[in-house]
Amino acid sequence: MNANQKTSLNFFNHLCTDNTPFILRRDGQLPQWQDATLHQSMYEQNPEFYALLAVVETVQPWQQARILFQLLQSSRVGMSADQRCLLNRVTAFLLAILAPDSVLTIFLALKRVRSNHKHTTKAILNYILNHPELADLASSRRPALVDSLEHALGKNVVRACAKMFTQPETEESQTYLRRHLLRFARDPEWVKLIFPLLYKQGTPQTSNGNYKLAHTQYTEKLKGEKLRLKTVTATNRGDISATLVHLYRGGKSPELEQSLDYYVEESVRQLPIFTGKMALVLDASASTRSYGEREFSTLSQSVALQLVLKKCCRNLQVYTVGGSGFPPVPQGHTDLALALLDALESQPDLVAIVSDGYENYYPGDLERVVEALPRCGVETPVVFCHSKFTPADNLTLRRPVPNLPQLEFWHQEDFETVLLSLFSRVNSQEAQTCLQQFLLQKLDQIEKELALWTVIN
Repeated sequence: MNANQKTSLNFFNHLCTDNTPFILRRDGQLPQWQDATLHQSMYEQNPEFYALLAVVETVQPWQQARILFQLLQSSRVGMSADQRCLLNRVTAFLLAILAPDSVLTIFLALKRVRSNHKHTTKAILNYILNHPELADLASSRRPALVDSLEHALGKNVVRACAKMFTQPETEESQTYLRRHLLRFARDPEWVKLIFPLLYKQGTPQTSNGNYKLAHTQYTEKLKGEKLRLKTVTATNRGDISATLVHLYRGGKSPELEQSLDYYVEESVRQLPIFTGKMALVLDASASTRSYGEREFSTLSQSVALQLVLKKCCRNLQVYTVGGSGFPPVPQGHTDLALALLDALESQPDLVAIVSDGYENYYPGDLERVVEALPRCGVETPVVFCHSKFTPADNLTLRRPVPNLPQLEFWHQEDFETVLLSLFSRVNSQEAQTCLQQFLLQKLDQIEKELALWTVIN
């Protein structure tokens, strides 16, 4: 696997884990972001896929800000109308869900790098002139707004518009204002009232900070129900695992099995599809049973992920460790190393190990096997997926292979991120196409549910 392929495989994980600020200092220097080359490389490979990664729930806010900066600073010469439309849609999404102060930082960074394409100008003007808290924004961040507007339209144009607002209306001035400024505003009369204050000396600051909350109406909806749980129980971590817990504790019944099939089908409709070959090592050893209120909980969530993967992967092979039957009854030792070797023998595109993290059979054996794989010429991606009871579970003693990529899940809503992270590690155009189609559908759904105010009509 060459360096470019490794970069592509690691990019998704980078977006979800690195939240280093995008730094713009007051000394006039260019913006500082250490992963600039990485973002630029991924954008050049596939601008549409790069942009759509921003809609993934777990992508860090400052990484979303970087994507916004990359989309606005890059030229779109040679792109088709459909490509331009998609990039504009993602731009509108990012402008709506990012904190306003972060958006203004990006606008000022665009001025530093002297990037002023047509789509850049439209994005800046649409955001500022139609902001739901324009008055508060203008009072709190007046210098930043002035710099952003003057960069978008030109200093002479913006100052001429501000001057015309304070003078008696003429047909010539109104034509000028509509052509250069007001055509971007949904409420021109409101802009006429606020805009002159940006250049009026001695204007008192009357802000209350409400502009900082403009994005929260969207971010709260995107967080999902699982983050609002005050108490985690065995049956409120998703319908699939809850039904499995009932099956484990109360025995099989046609009603529960029918409900299980229904919940799996409903979940799969909102998840990505993988057309390659995947191997799943499922830990159903005795330790996965747990005890007390957690009894069967982590195993139920692991089996829930297995059921979902069966529907999302056309070619999935499962290697169960310990337990047998369905749902597998937890028993026996945790020999993950042998199961991994069996899985690799089938030459899959990807191997996922789903476990509670307790290795009680030849401890350290799995780590030694994983370390030996590259020396044997095995380049198949192997990912360790931790099944947890709550998001706060301590995994310090539950990492049998620290050098393997690690994923964590405790709620059914985590499945989307887990599947995206798994499938993104497969280096094939077919896998990337499947992910791109899913993310496009996700963007469609977000636009319908959230009604973003930043959408350019």
